[in-house]
Amino acid sequence: MTATTLFVHSTGTFPSMWQGMPKEVLGDTYAFAPANLGYPPNPPIPRGTETYASDDAKVLLGKLPADGPVDLVGHSYGGLVILRMLPLLGDRVRSVFLFEPVIFGALVHLRPDSEAASRALEVVARPGFFDDELGGTEPWLELFIDYWNRPGSWARMSDAMRDPIREVGWKMYQEVRGAFFDLTGAPDRPLPPLPARATLVMGERSPLEARAMVALLHRLNPHATLIDAPGIGHMAPMTHRKVVIDLLIDHRRRSSSP
Repeated sequence: MTATTLFVHSTGTFPSMWQGMPKEVLGDTYAFAPANLGYPPNPPIPRGTETYASDDAKVLLGKLPADGPVDLVGHSYGGLVILRMLPLLGDRVRSVFLFEPVIFGALVHLRPDSEAASRALEVVARPGFFDDELGGTEPWLELFIDYWNRPGSWARMSDAMRDPIREVGWKMYQEVRGAFFDLTGAPDRPLPPLPARATLVMGERSPLEARAMVALLHRLNPHATLIDAPGIGHMAPMTHRKVVIDLLIDHRRRSSSP
């Protein structure tokens, strides 16, 4: 029975971020990197429509083979979608690789007095960040892109780079809202446990709150391999692709060992 490696992309990126993975990453699996809801070739999400990570999880589940083991790889929002998929896939999940999954809601709920939670709440409080009228528009996209990169990043992008992002702006806004306002982590909605073969990665240069979310997930799953990768930040799957591929190769080796 052929295993599948499912790659889930992050907010404002596209499945192409996972293209060209070498054999050492894939092993003997079938590689599958579909687009999340609202991203081409899927139809756009109409402005005003609410979506949640669980919606993406259910759609991706429907695109997987009906049986066989599954290895899951996700970055940022893609990691949140994978967390939603775990209960749906059950014991079909063979391994999980998560690069800084965005579980802001869980961080604020479970570590309310931490500096990282305070930093996360500062993001929520930014003017316009959770304004339904502004959400997904160009000023909002600038706030989002500059947060995960550095100030001025949106302004430095060419129109050729901005245009595809503009087209999915509303869905991006829905993904960010979900990452913050999802109450998973509350006693009645616990975070799903990770499988025995799990790797959690955070970048040395990532925001404090992004690193804290990985640390929280590891605290809840101490069996997982935790990697603090030097010299990289949150967008490393795009900016430091070779580093991330090497981490995936190591993950494959660990997951394939007895």
